[in-house]
Amino acid sequence: MEPQRGSLLVATPQLEDPNFRRSVVLMIEHGFEGSLGVVLNRPSTTSLDGVLPGWALTTGSPSRIFSGGPVQPDALLALAPTSTAWVGSTQVTEQIAMLDLEADIDPDQIDATSVRYFIGYSGWSPGQLGFEIEEGAWWTFESTNDVLLLDPMDCWSRVLARQKSAARFLAVHPEQAHLN
Repeated sequence: MEPQRGSLLVATPQLEDPNFRRSVVLMIEHGFEGSLGVVLNRPSTTSLDGVLPGWALTTGSPSRIFSGGPVQPDALLALAPTSTAWVGSTQVTEQIAMLDLEADIDPDQIDATSVRYFIGYSGWSPGQLGFEIEEGAWWTFESTNDVLLLDPMDCWSRVLARQKSAARFLAVHPEQAHLN
């Protein structure tokens, strides 16, 4: 499968870059100008209240922000089920939308418990992602409706376990197999 908006990039065991080791990336954009996505399974230590004052109360406690990737670490993005999305949101998949955080929205009027926030994102220049896939650094899979709800600690393994390809056998691959 070729990468496209809404697909998942899953790091193969040979990808050693600490920014992407065992990562699951949801593709937001993919085209001739390059690719953009967010890492779904890297919780950060940044608090939502420090980034969006007033919104932390609507998300429940603790309000977790994820590290979306190494590009523009001060950028803030948010994804939510399309049922939670508001005016100005961009549909990523049939079930997931990227929210417009600059929209004039009262945080008390939304179901913010289903929103996942990201600081930074993952980006690739034109042709770069295709090259990395050819080199064996990434697998590309279709997204699932519950991808935003997966526990970040076992997201990589769960996404692999669902596949029909041989990649599913690596779901139980130890993180540091060379130590066995």
